[in-house]
Amino acid sequence: MAALGSSLSLQQICRAADGLLHLADDPSQGSAARQVPVVDVQAVQERALNLLDWQELEDGDDRSDNQKLIDNATDPDTVLVRDPSATPELQEIGILELLQRYPCRGNDARWSPDDAIAFLETKARWLDAALETWEADGEAMADDSDVSEAKAVVLVVPEKPGQALLSEVLDVLIPVEE
Repeated sequence: MAALGSSLSLQQICRAADGLLHLADDPSQGSAARQVPVVDVQAVQERALNLLDWQELEDGDDRSDNQKLIDNATDPDTVLVRDPSATPELQEIGILELLQRYPCRGNDARWSPDDAIAFLETKARWLDAALETWEADGEAMADDSDVSEAKAVVLVVPEKPGQALLSEVLDVLIPVEE
């Protein structure tokens, strides 16, 4: 998928996979159709379609960067990534997609498995703290504050290819609803 993604768009990968699957189903192709690894092509097509769905969701995300930080401070299922080569630069993505886009093993790895685990543990620690504070502020309202303090954890992709990924912890003020 990485090799295809470096030279083809997700839409092109989907069309190519669809064409290969039609070739495999075409009886007029004879022995050529038997050479098409249908299971592998279907796996590539499924992955490309899933990534395309995520890309469309991200492209439709019109929240401000500040709102993404606020929303993500209490979201256990997604992480924030600041990648200057992506549009938008600050994206909220799922944890599995994070590990697919930014692998921690292999030739394309820009961080180690230990770094990835430390990033996710930092996210979990600040998430727990934010949820505890948010719940306590919502119940007590003793300080008459209409905001709760939290931290957003962001994975930062340096502009220079090959440089190690970094993590950033940012202060966030979450509005507390009465």
